[in-house]
Amino acid sequence: MRRIAPRLTCTPARAEYPFLCVRSLDGQMLKIYGAPHSRAFRVIWLANEIGIPYELVPVSFGGPNAECKKPWYLKLNPNGKLPAIDDDGFILWESAAINLYLAEKHKSPLYPSTVQGRGKLFQWTFFVANEVEPAVIAILRNRIILPPEHRDTTVADEAEDKLRRLFDIMESELQRSAFFAGDAWGLADFMIACVLYIVQVRLKTDLSAWPRLASWTTASVQRPAALVARKLREPL
Repeated sequence: MRRIAPRLTCTPARAEYPFLCVRSLDGQMLKIYGAPHSRAFRVIWLANEIGIPYELVPVSFGGPNAECKKPWYLKLNPNGKLPAIDDDGFILWESAAINLYLAEKHKSPLYPSTVQGRGKLFQWTFFVANEVEPAVIAILRNRIILPPEHRDTTVADEAEDKLRRLFDIMESELQRSAFFAGDAWGLADFMIACVLYIVQVRLKTDLSAWPRLASWTTASVQRPAALVARKLREPL
């Protein structure tokens, strides 16, 4: 039998931070299925960033009884991974696709208004998904998550070498422009920050050799909306 998850709802709150959320709104709203320590964290962050009322439906993803493998969840996401959303009957999964969809639908100023801006957004979205995140995951697994006897230091070392080259690329971009999105922090920055959050906060990687990237990452993960999402998965 499916466990009934507690409702965690939010809606824009204080005037000084219109994207922060409190538990208050009733009625139809975006449902985010996931756990804060999964990629659902990224959707929670964006929902707070652009002020989308939402209900977080907790779904476990570890162990033999993981709810993300249960038939009820597989009807939402046949891939059996987190997150998924139900936006008034519209079902979508894959965190990057979800965030691109939500930002465009809600006409967020983070979403670029020009075709060139969208091209840059897609470039950095694919770059971080295809290049940066796999290296980060390889390091995370083989330095932290796996039991010591199952860790492969060679895989971790190779991933760290690759990541340093990717850091060079991002550092060079930030020498040309203050943000990945251009003149202001935008959705391209958000997409990269979601992954570099792990690099800085979980892996505690020393980024001092890439000073612009280091300061940009610190500022990004300290944004008020990011802190709201982070409180759900780590002590602050």
